[in-house]
Amino acid sequence: MPSSPWLPLCLCLLALFASPSPATVPGQVFFHLRLSVDEGLPAETLVGDLSAGLPAGASHPGGFFLSEAGGDSALLSDFHVRTDTGLIRTARPLDREKRARYSFAAATLRGEVVQVEISVEDVNDHAPRFPSPEATLDASELSPLGSVFRIPAAQDPDAGPFSVQGYSLLPWEEGGGDDEGPFFQLSYSIPSEALDLVLLRRLDREKVETHRLLIEAWDAGSPRLSGRLRVQIHVLDENDNAPAFGQSEYRVRVREDLAVGSSLCQLLATDPDSGANGEVRYSLSSRQGDSSAASFFAVEEDTGLLRLKRGLDRESRPSHRVAVEARDGGAHPEIATALVALEVLDVNDNVPEIHVLFLTESGDSVSEGAKIGDYVARLSVSDADDAENVSLSLQGGEGAFSLRPSSAGVFFLCVEGPLDREKRPSYELLLSAVDSGLPPLSATLPLPMRVSDLNDEAPAFAQALFRASVSEAASPGTVVLRLSAHDADEPGSRNAEVRYALEEPASRLFRLDPVSGALSTRAALDREAHHQAVELRVWATDRGEPPLSGSCLVRLRLEDANDNEPRFQRSFYNGSVAEHAPLGRCLLQVKATDRDSGLFGQIEYSLYDSFHSFEKSKAFQINASSGHICVSRDIDREQDPSAYDLLVKATDGGGLSAQAFVRIEIEDINDNHPIFHPSTYIASISSHTQPGTEIINVVATDKDSGIFGVVTYELLPGDLSSLFTVDSSTGIVYLLSSLTNVEHSSVQLAVSARDGGGLWSVQNAVVTLKILQSTVAPTVFERSRYTFSIPEDAPEGTAVGTVKAREPLNFLEVISYRISSGDPYGRFSIDSQYGIIRTKKKLDHETHDHTVLTVQSQLGSSPVYSTTQVNVTVIDVNDNPPVFGMEHDQINISRNTVPGTALYIAHAEDKDSGLNGAIHYAVVSNTSSVFTIDPVFGVLYLAKALAADLQLEDTEAHIKAEDHGSPPLSSLLILRVFIDEQKGCPAFSFENLVYQVDVNESSSIGTRILQIQARKLDHQHFLGDVVYSLEHSIDSVSFRIDPETGVIYLRHPLDYENMQTHNFKAFVNHPLDKSGQNSSTSIIISVVDENDNSPVFMHGDYFFEIEESSLPQGVVGTISAVDKDSGRNGQLSYFLLSDGKYFKINSNTGEIINWVALDHEQEAHHHLTALVTDHGVPPHNSTVNAYITVTDLNDNHPSFPQIPPHIKILEGQPAGTLVATIIAKDLDFGNNGRVLYSLSAGESLGHFQIDSSSGELRTTEALMYSWRSNYKMVVTAVDQGIPPLQGQTAISVEVIPLPKRRRSFTPNIRHLVVPENLRPAQMLSCLRLPGQKPYSSEKQHFTIFEEDDSIPFEIDRTTGDLFLSKELDYETQSHYFFRVVVNNYPHSPPQNNTVFLSIDVEDQNDHSPFFQNDFVVIGIEENVPVGTLVYTFHARDEDGSFLNSKLQYSMHMKDFTENPFLIHPSYGSLITAVPLDREITQSIVLTVFAVDQAVNLTDRRQSSLTAKIVILDVNDNTPHFVSSPVSYIREDAEVGSFVHHIIAQDPDQGRNGQVTYHLLSNSKGQGFAIDKNTGLLVTIFALNRECQEYYNLTVVALDDGTPALSATQSLTVIVLDVNDEAPVFTKAVYEASICENTDPGGVIIKVEATDRDSGTNSLLQYEILPGPGYENFQINSKTGEITTAIALDREIKELFTIKEYWMKMIIHPSFSFQTMTCKLWKTKSLQLLQQCWLWIKMLQIMELCNTELLVETLEATLQCMRHQEISSPLPA
Repeated sequence: MPSSPWLPLCLCLLALFASPSPATVPGQVFFHLRLSVDEGLPAETLVGDLSAGLPAGASHPGGFFLSEAGGDSALLSDFHVRTDTGLIRTARPLDREKRARYSFAAATLRGEVVQVEISVEDVNDHAPRFPSPEATLDASELSPLGSVFRIPAAQDPDAGPFSVQGYSLLPWEEGGGDDEGPFFQLSYSIPSEALDLVLLRRLDREKVETHRLLIEAWDAGSPRLSGRLRVQIHVLDENDNAPAFGQSEYRVRVREDLAVGSSLCQLLATDPDSGANGEVRYSLSSRQGDSSAASFFAVEEDTGLLRLKRGLDRESRPSHRVAVEARDGGAHPEIATALVALEVLDVNDNVPEIHVLFLTESGDSVSEGAKIGDYVARLSVSDADDAENVSLSLQGGEGAFSLRPSSAGVFFLCVEGPLDREKRPSYELLLSAVDSGLPPLSATLPLPMRVSDLNDEAPAFAQALFRASVSEAASPGTVVLRLSAHDADEPGSRNAEVRYALEEPASRLFRLDPVSGALSTRAALDREAHHQAVELRVWATDRGEPPLSGSCLVRLRLEDANDNEPRFQRSFYNGSVAEHAPLGRCLLQVKATDRDSGLFGQIEYSLYDSFHSFEKSKAFQINASSGHICVSRDIDREQDPSAYDLLVKATDGGGLSAQAFVRIEIEDINDNHPIFHPSTYIASISSHTQPGTEIINVVATDKDSGIFGVVTYELLPGDLSSLFTVDSSTGIVYLLSSLTNVEHSSVQLAVSARDGGGLWSVQNAVVTLKILQSTVAPTVFERSRYTFSIPEDAPEGTAVGTVKAREPLNFLEVISYRISSGDPYGRFSIDSQYGIIRTKKKLDHETHDHTVLTVQSQLGSSPVYSTTQVNVTVIDVNDNPPVFGMEHDQINISRNTVPGTALYIAHAEDKDSGLNGAIHYAVVSNTSSVFTIDPVFGVLYLAKALAADLQLEDTEAHIKAEDHGSPPLSSLLILRVFIDEQKGCPAFSFENLVYQVDVNESSSIGTRILQIQARKLDHQHFLGDVVYSLEHSIDSVSFRIDPETGVIYLRHPLDYENMQTHNFKAFVNHPLDKSGQNSSTSIIISVVDENDNSPVFMHGDYFFEIEESSLPQGVVGTISAVDKDSGRNGQLSYFLLSDGKYFKINSNTGEIINWVALDHEQEAHHHLTALVTDHGVPPHNSTVNAYITVTDLNDNHPSFPQIPPHIKILEGQPAGTLVATIIAKDLDFGNNGRVLYSLSAGESLGHFQIDSSSGELRTTEALMYSWRSNYKMVVTAVDQGIPPLQGQTAISVEVIPLPKRRRSFTPNIRHLVVPENLRPAQMLSCLRLPGQKPYSSEKQHFTIFEEDDSIPFEIDRTTGDLFLSKELDYETQSHYFFRVVVNNYPHSPPQNNTVFLSIDVEDQNDHSPFFQNDFVVIGIEENVPVGTLVYTFHARDEDGSFLNSKLQYSMHMKDFTENPFLIHPSYGSLITAVPLDREITQSIVLTVFAVDQAVNLTDRRQSSLTAKIVILDVNDNTPHFVSSPVSYIREDAEVGSFVHHIIAQDPDQGRNGQVTYHLLSNSKGQGFAIDKNTGLLVTIFALNRECQEYYNLTVVALDDGTPALSATQSLTVIVLDVNDEAPVFTKAVYEASICENTDPGGVIIKVEATDRDSGTNSLLQYEILPGPGYENFQINSKTGEITTAIALDREIKELFTIKEYWMKMIIHPSFSFQTMTCKLWKTKSLQLLQQCWLWIKMLQIMELCNTELLVETLEATLQCMRHQEISSPLPA
């Protein structure tokens, strides 16, 4: 092929263009050509010439070759290059923004290469553009100046000056703009990168909500191009404006009777903010306006409508200022306030009020000597309404009084007619006021006016001659006669006050009391010396001005005196009477004589119960005249005291008395039958018990004494009673004959008792003896009853005694001992091996002097035990001294007391017994010569006359009480003896120095308790004008006394359990006695206990646990109750209401005793109901539930119910073949009943194995008959108890050989599985051998192998059908293996085959699980830790297979969102899941399910029980107070008044929640007492707020738990003021002076008064009373400043005297006046008023510029002294 001339050039260009990097090609020359063209020019615009790139003049023959070619070349698409000419033109308009540069190479044939660079020059063909034509910004109106808002910059694809060069801010609309300047300016640095709007002025949304801006972006082209952006800036609202009301104050006028709920005013506030910031809500302001506005008004929150909330009253408040707040809804709301001024318009709704101010010194009275026109009272009327005029009118008075108007609303009541007090002492006036309202309202005021007295009546005696008599023995000062003269003048005034005087010379023998008129002796009288009569002249003179007088004659007759006291023949009498003596039988006569004659010699006897009592005897009565003491009621020596100490008092007709002491012994009669206690006896004896053995000791007691109390016993005939006998004196039952041949399991004997008087027991003792048929004979105690004694001071661990039991012959087991009952407090212990009884705690004879223990003995672990009783007597030790009831006492005796008089009975008690408690009395002071004492009875006698030893004054007798112990103990009583001298003035004396009475605690309030009376020592009549009172103490708070009659009543309920005895004093005095002396007597009120409290158990329910045992366990636990009552009312006995098969109760101690062996497997839960009853009449009782859980003991060995004697297996069976299932049962529960199986080593070793859980016995290899035909093994079943118990059974496994001819062939073995519930007669299988043809003559005969005929299967001999013949039971036998022989006929000899049948009985779930109990009650304490075991539930399932008898436990509860318990699904153990709180939940009832695990869910069976879990209380809550810590009481409250009910609550139960109240020691003695049970606080002293305004008490609330929890409360008792203090002026007289002609209004002087009351009770007002010249002065009613009303002129009047008073500002105004002295009285409103006059000696009027003080006028002072009897001199 010929070569082309272009080939070298093409190859050169190819090499050039293909080279990745510049390279120099040999022979080539390179040139550069740079061209440029503007963008946008039309097509075919000449760009340049390639030739320009070559050297000048160079030609390019052949044209140019281009480096780019092809249709896809960018160069050729934008340019046309003429390769022939080299001209380059544009192919289309160029766009620099798309492509700004082109590059290519052109080559010539000569090898020159031109590198061409074409640059597209930019043209300003693009205007700046923003990313979006519009932009929206949000700016807060609170944005600070200088805030920057970023705007996206404009973009311009042009370059250089044609790109974005700047921005301008243009107005949005024509004519837009603001005179104040723009809000924003633009800020940028690089125009194409960022653009910011800068805030120049504050934004205000309320003025401009949106700012619209126009931003222009421009380039630098010519012409300049630009782009615009519309920007809208939304100003966001801020809460910068507060609401504004339309007006700052609203004025409203409303009537005071406007209805509640009415609208008053519409308020409107606006807020220019938007949204929630502009929403306005209205409310009342608490910072402005009236503080009480909220109680009167309400404003609607949304509308601002003001409404009336509460009724208005113009009189109490004429105007209101209400501040209403408007609040916007901003996050920080702004508030505006407007005031609403409400003026309340008056409505005539108030009646006028009348005020009275008496102007007389005596208040509401006027002197009968008053002149017509005299002022009586100042009357003023007022009306709370705006009534202009109120009229006042007067009714009544019959013209004696009239009204005179003074000024507006002020009137004066004046005397209008003559007054005479003796004719008319008072007037009933009626004032009536009427207002001017429409309709008018009126008010009336009764005005009682009393006429005061003038001394115009002389005293006058009732008769001119008086006759009287006086005893010659009357001591000086004896009142003979009371004379009284009557003065008709006003009673109680000086005009009617009479003074008495005697004419001489009678005053030598007699004295006349000038005040009382009591005529008394001045010296000793002698009837023979002064003859029989004396005549006296008596004058009566009043104290009026001038005094008036009158006289009378008195004739006195001297009489013989009662100057001898009665005297008993003996000071001590002894007597006796048989019990139940008929009523009225007299047993003793006491005799006293009196040497006086007549009435004074007549003696009257009275009888009192006990030496120290002043209460009449109930058992005996005395003939008042003869002194015979007789029986007054039936006396029972066993119930009542065996001896009575009585006090006999002999009183003569003159009131003199003597006393003697009587002791009456009660003789016993045979009136009580013997009583067995207990009446039922139960014991167990062995059938091996030897004759002559003591079995049991029955005990009967007889309350009688002596021979009547001696008891003998007799055994009553009955079944087998001949085998026993009873000791007639001791009650010990002995065995006479052997019991080995007795078939009975128990014997019941009856024993009767007879006392020495022949009475038999009403109820015989029943002895039940359980005969235990055991192989082991029981132990036998050497004695059936032991008696030991031990002193009470024996140290702990001291041996008390030893009990001994003998073991049967030929037995070497150890005997053990234990105390089974009788020792609830654990005071004794016994050595279990040697039977030594020792003390375990300190003994106290005074608490428990006798204990009966029941001791059991047991031989080894034999179930047979023996019992004996041990009587332990605690011997008294002299460890208690005699104790007097008080260490100090006092008596008053007369100096004329006759020697030998019994003065006092000293009585001490000694808790010890015998000689240690026998007391000997002696006087050990130096006054032993004055007094003697009975050493046995403690009666103190006067030993010598006191009248002879006038130097002997008040003394002390030291009485010693000493017991007869060794060493003796003693105590001392100091008796203060006051010797009364004969005094000249009569004294009061109570009828008794001690009043003692018994009061039932059930007595109602207001019950009359007793009456005390006082009299004068020389008269027998009772005084009618004395005043009785009680001392203020805690003991007397519950009682009040009538001050006039002396009757004491019950004020508050009594509670024996709180206070058994109230001991306080009563006083008597005379209202006219100014000495302050009074007489007193002691009041002893013994509260008699009523059976008003039921016994209360310490717990709501009792829960006990006891482990099962083959022996009775004795004391299980103790239930205890308390009874707040005392004596028989509080004595408790316990009984069991439920079956006593297993348990009995000690009726005295509450011990629950197990006396029959318990078996958990028979009964695991026992529910007992116990009753406790007191011995009151009627008795009260309570019941309680006791739940006893018998815990399981591993006491049952696993046992095998039925094991087939022979188990068969065919030889050659593979390893693992099931041989049999061995089932063992254990009656215990839990791990104690869980069984594991094992094989013992022996013949079975290596050939068999047993599953330890299921008991399946399987082969471990194929067994061959030729090796061994029989295997014997022992299966052991071991439970999981501690210690474990086991059971064993022997099993024989027989290997059945195969037929000899078939040993090389597969044996004919059939294996069947039959369910155990298959019914008999059903066909199981057909054993016809295969291969027999139908209708063949061959016959087959089927028989079961002879050795296997005991199986429960049968076979049809001809058909070979196998049937079930008996019911199957998997639990009895689970596997059968037998052979069937098949004989073929008519073969000769017959052919036979053997079929081996292996039948497994399939266990069916035919037994349901079962619990031992359907319902159990379980107790658990609250607050136990989470996870505490509560109880373990056990259920049984009698199925045999593992799954059918495996149980799963679950539980279900109602009404509990959170289950407080968890139960273990396998073991049934219930534990706590959450903390328990009894105060929230007291008990929980849950249902526990036990479900077996049968494979088929539908076959599963379940059982359930209901368990009630009682949460037992723990004292975990402290009492808390719910009552107020502040209480108020008026200061005038009576003593014993209720102050406050203090309440504290404790949510705990029973005693843990019982709260008692106490005052701490720092609160005692402050005048208050608190009931510890009810919390009622009462006063025990009078209160006075002016002395103490409040009391701070500390109250303790204490619960009764263990340990006790408490809380305290500070209680403030505020004493409320009562207006009981009158105001007092600081001065009695005020003096001042003033210059004449001084302008009116000048302050002259200021008067002041003070009032100790508080609050409104102490507010005072001052006013000047009417009088001469009073109109010239004025007084400030609040400050007391007195000013002049007019200018004064000394020449007209020089001296003024002004009366001034003050008035209390209280609800019932009381007034007081200031004077030289003050008088106090009570008004009808029971307020104390102090009527005082203030005399201001008003000044000497001085001439102007004259400083000399004129002589002071004493007229007013002298007048004041005359009226008030001022004894102190006035200031000069």
